[in-house]
Amino acid sequence: MFREFKQHPISFAKTLISLLLVCTIVMIALFFFLQRQETSGWYTEMTEKTLCERSQYITHRIEMYLDKPRQAGMLMADLVKAYGDIHSPDVETQLKEVLSNDFSHPDSISRLGLATAEGKYVAFERDNRSGNLFLIKTSPTVNDQLNIYRTASEHSEVVNHVANYNIFSRGWFIQAMTKDTPFWTRNYYHMSTNQGQVMSWRLPLYNNSRRFLGVIFSDINPAVMSQLLATFAPTKDSTLLLIDSGRNIIASSRPEYEVPATDVHQGQYVSLPNIDTFPALKTMLQGMNEQSRSTQLVTYHDEDYFVTVHPVRDGAGLFNGTMVMIAPNVHPFSLFKTRHSLALILMPALALLFMLLMIMLVRQFFHPLHQLVQKTQLLGKQSWKPVEKDTLFTEIAVLEKELSSASGLITVMLNEQKQRIEKDKDTGLLTREGFLHEPMLLDDRNLLLMIHVTNFHDMRSTLGQRYATKFIRFFAESLVQLAPTGSVFCRYSEDFVIVVFPGHNEQKDLDTYWGLVSSLFQDTPARHLYDEQQETFHVFTGYAGAVLETITAENLLECMMNAGLALQQIRTGSNREYVLFQPEMRENELNNIRMFQALREDLVNDGFHLVLQPIVDLDYAQTFTEGECLIRWQSAELGFVPPDVFIGLAERTGTIIKLGRWIIEEACRELAAFIARGAPDNFKLHINISAVQLQQPDFSEHLLASIQRNELINSNICLEITESVLLQNSHEVIDTLNYLRRLGLSVAIDDFGSGYSSLSYLHLLPFDCLKIDRDFVSGIIDDQKSEAIIASVIMLSQSFGVPLVAEGVESAEMGEKLQGMGCEKAQGYHYSRPQPFTAWEPNDGTITVNAK
Repeated sequence: MFREFKQHPISFAKTLISLLLVCTIVMIALFFFLQRQETSGWYTEMTEKTLCERSQYITHRIEMYLDKPRQAGMLMADLVKAYGDIHSPDVETQLKEVLSNDFSHPDSISRLGLATAEGKYVAFERDNRSGNLFLIKTSPTVNDQLNIYRTASEHSEVVNHVANYNIFSRGWFIQAMTKDTPFWTRNYYHMSTNQGQVMSWRLPLYNNSRRFLGVIFSDINPAVMSQLLATFAPTKDSTLLLIDSGRNIIASSRPEYEVPATDVHQGQYVSLPNIDTFPALKTMLQGMNEQSRSTQLVTYHDEDYFVTVHPVRDGAGLFNGTMVMIAPNVHPFSLFKTRHSLALILMPALALLFMLLMIMLVRQFFHPLHQLVQKTQLLGKQSWKPVEKDTLFTEIAVLEKELSSASGLITVMLNEQKQRIEKDKDTGLLTREGFLHEPMLLDDRNLLLMIHVTNFHDMRSTLGQRYATKFIRFFAESLVQLAPTGSVFCRYSEDFVIVVFPGHNEQKDLDTYWGLVSSLFQDTPARHLYDEQQETFHVFTGYAGAVLETITAENLLECMMNAGLALQQIRTGSNREYVLFQPEMRENELNNIRMFQALREDLVNDGFHLVLQPIVDLDYAQTFTEGECLIRWQSAELGFVPPDVFIGLAERTGTIIKLGRWIIEEACRELAAFIARGAPDNFKLHINISAVQLQQPDFSEHLLASIQRNELINSNICLEITESVLLQNSHEVIDTLNYLRRLGLSVAIDDFGSGYSSLSYLHLLPFDCLKIDRDFVSGIIDDQKSEAIIASVIMLSQSFGVPLVAEGVESAEMGEKLQGMGCEKAQGYHYSRPQPFTAWEPNDGTITVNAK
């Protein structure tokens, strides 16, 4: 291919590589030339200055750390004077406040306290691991004993103590009694805690009459200074030491010069290592004045080392130590001697020349490249036009030719891709993407129909994907034949089709069009839905959601969503129905969303509570030993929400699982408290259980655990279910109910006769009680049909040998009528409205019902 571009012999890549290679060779040669020159003296001078500045900085940091105890001690001395009494509780409070607030950093003061002339000892110490403060104080009950508390509060647990602690026998206290100036004590280990060695700064306190009041002490950890030295060491081979006036090593950047971590003796002074015990250190420091700033180059074992010493003082001048830095003499490989002025001039000149050449080449390369980039924006939109003049580089010419040849191919591919995206391959209808970009939708149309072909998935699952494809294709072809000319069709998803009819339509037009479309869903259609090509007879089922609203580019998506909302209003299993979207449908959905959010929040924030409604024996309705547990929701946002509103939402969203677990746990807790207040031990509580709950694999385990946790018996609980459980994995549900009944729990069928009820299924459900729906009970006085139904159910319950509970009894007349018919139990407002468990007052196992 490159033979076609012999008029462009220069390759940008080769030119750039060659230039970079030449420049690199020149730079390397210059570098080695400079390295051959004598630069040792300059390197040594620069290294010495750098190390000296580093040593000075580290010394300053050490001195700042050493001065912290003095600052804290002087602050506490001022506070003691301000309060006027060293025994004031405020002084102890200020000890904690100063340590926790003014010196709060973990690497600051470790302990702050005071000891009084009367022998009282109080201090606060910071734990090395957690950083929390804890209190150390003389025992208020045991003489000569220090208590170590878990926290900074005297009311917390005493975790340790030091017995036989007589402060008057402590050397530092005796020293403080004989001095009136602050002083440092030797490094030592505390008797009370084991957090490593400390250095302590002591400040004797006297009143105006020069009477000794006590001593303030403030501790720091040499380990912190060792960490500081290790952090600021100039190299990993450097050694930094802090030594005292006796040449003892207090802190070190290297562990080998520190006191071993295992050498800990509580209550004893630390035996610090001395420099003279280390031959290398003794040799390097020989002849140096440790109390003045100095640096010297020392040779040890044929290696050169810089040894720098700085005196170290605290703010009061009480600590006289020395900071020692020992660093190997390593020459910085990247520095040059200042006397090589010619080299320093040539190198920038070469770099500048190199940059100019690079700029020229880049301009020659990227100017035509920029033109190509601008032209690529037209790929797939129009034919490629050749460049007006030749380019210098072969790469640009090749790219120009390749893009020109690819332009036509890209256009064809884009057109094919557009067809795949905007046309459904199975039906030939518009896809959702093509539908959204169809210009015909915006020519004053206002009727959109979203059709759900409900048996499509059944066809696919039973007859396979190939048949399902033919099935939906024939439906689309039949729909296009039925719809008026000018209609726009879209396969919205696998089994959803959208039709937008032409022109401006009204409700009557919608009825007319649906009459045509719904003929596809007739069991014995007037049209013969026979696919002659496939020799197949098709039967379609489905329904639709409609929207009557002028379609615009802005509201197209909203119209599609509204049609989907209308579809949701149609009952499952319906056929040949349509629903026209109404604004209140969206409002209902928004209300459901708000209710769902509030429901989830109140599940966490205890927004629900339980109430108890009695179930009375009609032969003696003044007392009760059985009741139904009902849930109530008083939402802070929505107010009181009836159970028949939010329970259905909870079941649809799956929230019923968590809500149901809460009801079981709370009901058992309330019942246990109710029995403890005097309710009979055999009180039976009815709890409503949904079919979704029963299908949970841990339902039985959770229910039985709740009963056992509240020390109830299984017979205390009766589960109320509806016959609709047979619609949800009936075999598993029935097995669960049988298992629970064998363990002593009861099962009641609620709302009998109102929903799924069928006598042919009644024998499948295990139950101990029937509850007849209030809709039948409400008409028992005036409606002979309701009376006949109730009489039949009473006979049915008697034949099964289980009691019948009549719900919704609101008057004495209804109760008497039911009793006369043979009904055993009743429940309703006549006996009591549902009330909190605490509203009932049991008396020696008897609970009285107050009728209206």
